Amino acid sequence: MNVGRLPRKKGFTLVELMVVVSILGILASIAVPAYINYINRSKQSEAATMLMMARLEMEEFYADNRRYAKTIQCLPSFVASGNIACLSDCSACGSNVAKPKYYTFSISQAGTNAAYFQVGATRRIYSWAATDSITISATTDTPMVSNVDALKFSLFKWLFD
Repeated sequence: MNVGRLPRKKGFTLVELMVVVSILGILASIAVPAYINYINRSKQSEAATMLMMARLEMEEFYADNRRYAKTIQCLPSFVASGNIACLSDCSACGSNVAKPKYYTFSISQAGTNAAYFQVGATRRIYSWAATDSITISATTDTPMVSNVDALKFSLFKWLFD
């Protein structure tokens, strides 16, 4: 028998619990912005892929019609659902804007029979950040990102603004 000794209680002290919670908070403050930035970059890469597809479809349109498409909805990948008339007659497509998923796509040209086009994709991710803008043109082979910092998530701004 142990006379004079108190029985030992099992469990955690408040200090140990506070240390574990603070470590989890630090890990979460690092992991959440990294995950959100990863999601934003994946959406941006999807938009870049669609821009490369738009460039290919613009070249196909030029080969068939001897001019580039005036509106984004003249391209098969961006035609509005149920508006198949746009593929045969581009004048049936009034809108030069398409929003297939996250980004808004549009075409800008120099003149009516110009040998130049620029397809752009824009997305406003955060109200406090600049607009994310990606473009591809007849003279570029890869999409160009205009504002690299538009995708960055700020935990401080998210919590306190």
